[in-house]
Amino acid sequence: MTVRRPIRVLLVDDHAMVREGTAAVLADVPDVDVVGTAGDAATAERACRSYAPDVCLLDFRIPGGGPALARRLAHIAPATRILVVSAYGQGDYVRSMRDAGVAGYVLKDLDTAALTDAVRQVHAGHSVFQELPEAAPATSGGRSIPEPLTMRELDVLRLVAEGASNREAAVALGVSAKTVEAHLSSVYGKLRVRSRTEAVVTAVRGGIISVDGSGPDG
Repeated sequence: MTVRRPIRVLLVDDHAMVREGTAAVLADVPDVDVVGTAGDAATAERACRSYAPDVCLLDFRIPGGGPALARRLAHIAPATRILVVSAYGQGDYVRSMRDAGVAGYVLKDLDTAALTDAVRQVHAGHSVFQELPEAAPATSGGRSIPEPLTMRELDVLRLVAEGASNREAAVALGVSAKTVEAHLSSVYGKLRVRSRTEAVVTAVRGGIISVDGSGPDG
């Protein structure tokens, strides 16, 4: 019986929390191996030279990124298939990356199963361009939250994103640790996640909070 080697993936995103969270969830996928990460264009180019990954998950808006970076990465590692994973679904963005030769373009609100399937599809030689609205709002990342987070839930989530424990968040907000736990439980339900890491990654991807804790962009 022939055992296939895992799909070697490079993650390129300028948000450390998104990189770490995506790497964490993909670590549980047996046929995917995250071989490296990069937070800017220069590091992405070096990583492509070093690792020659099968698939590069590329954020659209990293510093020095966009179509020019996609073309450079394709030149550096011709066998690497590039899958753009972006919070921006505007038609001109998608067309510019398609013209640059990427294998696919999907939004960051995909769940782990859908993202993994997209990785497998582009690795197999297929094109994967998610059905995108012509002008998805940049601040929402295309995500539709059934029920918005309250101000206090956002406060808790920002502190969690900064690395605070429940007790530390409670002290910062002047509430009990039990209250913080209750807020987090509500956040998990609204974002349809099951852990602190998933909650932060989902919130950053969707533009609900930013990595510096300043709240939604725009």
